[in-house]
Amino acid sequence: MQPVVRPARPDDPAADLLYVSAAPYYDRYAGGEARARRLLAAVYPRARHTASWEVCRVAVVDGAVAGVLAAFPADDSEVLARRFIRLTVGRIPPWRLPRLVRHLRASSAVSPQPPLGMLYVDALAVGEAWRRRGVGRALLAEADRLAEERGLRGVALDTGIENRAARALYQRCGFEQRGLRPVPDERSARAIGGSGFVGYVKRRS
Repeated sequence: MQPVVRPARPDDPAADLLYVSAAPYYDRYAGGEARARRLLAAVYPRARHTASWEVCRVAVVDGAVAGVLAAFPADDSEVLARRFIRLTVGRIPPWRLPRLVRHLRASSAVSPQPPLGMLYVDALAVGEAWRRRGVGRALLAEADRLAEERGLRGVALDTGIENRAARALYQRCGFEQRGLRPVPDERSARAIGGSGFVGYVKRRS
């Protein structure tokens, strides 16, 4: 059965998929997998942030949510990201806050900045049971459609340097690499949960 993509709802089981989209990042942000999953489950039903149901589309296969896309205009990225931090920082133990600050600073230094005027894909994930069934492609096609619908210049996204499967998918779907941002040292790698990011864009023809 082909995946059907629709707008997400607050009661969709999408928070765990959002975690999967950037597990190392969320683990460093929250201080471990269990806390990260709880944090995302708590804020997913809330409005106006980077992991809100409002910015998500889900792919449904055989009645089950098989994948998630979180996407919004790049021009809104900063406002939505700040709202995510405000919603989540109070759920993180005070003793972890210095590490959180280091994480945010290190991530900001190496994260590619999506070009303004484009749709930015902040998260894309497919459940393990549904991989290699066209779910990722269907979600990326939805991103293309949203960019066109909103009059944006195309789609931008980024992923971890080591995420070879995602990078191969993006290239097959017509994305072009626009920058490689490795971390400067091992301390930064530990702070963000990886060796850096690579950005991609797909401009509308």
